[in-house]
Amino acid sequence: MKSNGSGEPSGSISDAINASFGSFSAFKEKFSSSTVLIQGSGWGWLVYNPSTKKVEYKAMPNQTSPRTEGLIPLLGCDVWEHAYYLKYQNKRPDYISAWWNVINWQDVSQRFDKVNK
Repeated sequence: MKSNGSGEPSGSISDAINASFGSFSAFKEKFSSSTVLIQGSGWGWLVYNPSTKKVEYKAMPNQTSPRTEGLIPLLGCDVWEHAYYLKYQNKRPDYISAWWNVINWQDVSQRFDKVNK
């Protein structure tokens, strides 16, 4: 995360997202709509699956890590209420929409490049 993040990814992570989801906008819609639906506390994740060598979306309950399923976390959105309640109260969709504005895609891309060899 970083101030004035957002935008769209570039390079190899962009190519991987496009290959898995069709486009960045399709990925963003899948990620946002699925993460909003997480019941209670949890995380929405962009993960790398070493078995398929592709990026995937994964919702995880509570504090469960994607690593428990052999997946490598690349980008996570915390939807525990403590992450957003003071500013967004019960408006999880507004929080997730704002969350896209602080993503450090360069950092995500570097993590992806390390695992996608």
